[in-house]
Amino acid sequence: MDFFAIKASVLALVVALIVTSCSKEEYTPLNTTAKTCAVEVECVGEAGENLLADKSFSETVEIRGEASHCSIPFQIRNNRLCFCAELPDQSEMKWSDDKREAVGVSRMTLRFGKHKASLKCYMRYVTNRPPAAAGGRMILESLEYNGANYRRNGGSVVLRLVFSKGGGLMQ
Repeated sequence: MDFFAIKASVLALVVALIVTSCSKEEYTPLNTTAKTCAVEVECVGEAGENLLADKSFSETVEIRGEASHCSIPFQIRNNRLCFCAELPDQSEMKWSDDKREAVGVSRMTLRFGKHKASLKCYMRYVTNRPPAAAGGRMILESLEYNGANYRRNGGSVVLRLVFSKGGGLMQ
């Protein structure tokens, strides 16, 4: 077995263990060797103030993947909520005729206390060696929130959420 086959096998085992520990339903994302799935969310008040600097606000944040039913880990960096978009389930991927790439959608819910934002993530998968469904690159092309589409710029998709003085989402 060559180095890449061993690496892919270990990665597949780790993904399988993580996925089975989270979901009671079947959730099987594609096995990827590389991902560009970063999401950055700015949370600001009506006056433009950074709400993530307020610990009482940032402690209420929870992100969940709808297919996996898992909590998605996040960090707060540079006044932004930073996380990776959940990968779509394999069964949700639509393959091109030549099996070189596939597109799919995943959904995530961001909760801020009692308020929530639903994100729809549009993903593209490109294989390393077609028609293999393992070892390629998954790319978050854009995300949709509240009817608006936000495209990837560089390595991430940036979304700005504005909250009212009462803490509710304004968009």
